[in-house]
Formats: sequence, structure tokens, C-alpha cells
Amino acid sequence: MKRILTLILALIILTLSLTCCTKTKNSKDDYQYMYTGIIKDWNKMTTSAYKVESLFGYGAYLYNSYLILFPRETPSTLNEFYYHWTPSIDVDGYAIYFTCKLDDAEKFSAFKSGLDSFEVKSRKLLYDEEHFSLPAYIIQWKEPEEKWEVLEYIMLDEENLTAVFVYTMMELDMIEKNSSYTVTPTDLHFLEKDFSIYLSDPSDTYDRYDNSFADCTYDISFLQYLT
Repeated sequence: MKRILTLILALIILTLSLTCCTKTKNSKDDYQYMYTGIIKDWNKMTTSAYKVESLFGYGAYLYNSYLILFPRETPSTLNEFYYHWTPSIDVDGYAIYFTCKLDDAEKFSAFKSGLDSFEVKSRKLLYDEEHFSLPAYIIQWKEPEEKWEVLEYIMLDEENLTAVFVYTMMELDMIEKNSSYTVTPTDLHFLEKDFSIYLSDPSDTYDRYDNSFADCTYDISFLQYLT
């Protein structure tokens, strides 16, 4: 009994220490944190054998995404930015939200056309006008409200020529609290089955560790309209 209590106490202390390492970034100048700054902080918390160069791909503490439609360079059109990371014993929580306000309707239309035509291995983005506050292009929708929840999508505010980017690993509520847009859909379970442009079979739990997407080809040249 004493040994069990000691183990429970140790787990509580470890959980609290991880929570203290939570990172929040909410300035446009912090955009690169989700690609470079997070790696430095992430590697500080692990042993040399498990250090990483990126968080792309599938695994317990990774993004479980490639964020392929999120510009790698800070967009000149960037308007808002929010990033939250919660280290955990089992699965890390992540939240990324940012908006890009384009300077003319022609560029916005070209960006939208890029989303319409984007595909990987004949898989196109899911388009939804019913369950979000704005028309949305879904990149990934995996196990809503479960331990391995991964939601990734782009909403388009045509009236204000603004693209709204959302990615989360179990922290959609954090984005909702720190965004100027309503990003939560009316029903998290509106899809009949999981969806992902990254995975060959997103409904297969074990397929989450399939990192073959890194070898895929696709055209993301339309992201130039954001930069």
C-alpha cells in the first residue's frame, strides 16, 4: 500500500511539473515558435536519445500532423496568432490559431481556388458550409473529444478577405477562448468517420504512426498569396 501511494504521489508531482512547462504564445512575432522555438523547449524536456528536429508526423508527443497548409515562413498577411502547448505524461496537447488578411479580392479568390483543387494521392480536402461559423476546408478530423483528438481546418471569411487557420490536439477550447472568430463547429461529431489527408486509413488506430506522407507530392504554391 505504501509503495502504491508513493507511486501515485510521484505521478502527481510529475504531472504538476509538466503543467508548469506549458507554453503560450500570442504575438505575431511568435509565429515561428510552432516550427523552431517549440523544438528547443521540447528537447529540453527529454533525454538525448529522444531529441527531435521537428514535431511533424505521428506519435504520442508529436503534432500528429504535418501542418502542410500552414505556411512555413511567417506570412506578411498575418493578423492574429495564438499557440499553446501542454506537455503531458501520455499525449501532449497543442493549439494553433492564426488569421491572414489578404489585401485584395483577387488574391483571396486565388487562395480559395488553391484549397478547392488541393489533393494528395487523389484525396481532396473536405469542404463544409453547414457546421462552422464560416465555410471550412477540413484537413484532418480525428477522434473528436477523445485522447487522440486531432482537428485541423481552414475557415474562409470572404467578407473580410481573411483565412482562419485552426489546428489542435485536444485543446480546441483554448483556441475558442483566445480567438476573435468562433472556431468550434456546432457538432464535433458531424462526420460519420475520421478523415485525414495524411493517413491512408485514419480510422485505424495504429495507422497514426504511419509517416509515409513525408514522401508524398502535392502542390502548395497557392500559399504564396498569404506571404
